[in-house]
Amino acid sequence: MRRGQTLVEYVLVLVLLLGAAAAAGLVVRAVRAQSARTAALLGSDYP
Repeated sequence: MRRGQTLVEYVLVLVLLLGAAAAAGLVVRAVRAQSARTAALLGSDYP
């Protein structure tokens, strides 16, 4: 009984860590895309 509970807890922690890493990756991708759009917008002002 104890071994099964420990395994379930490890799996839950692993899933949570993978979810946090995926969320961080999405945030990084969004920030990079936003900075590229900002650079393009600022660069378009110059003739």
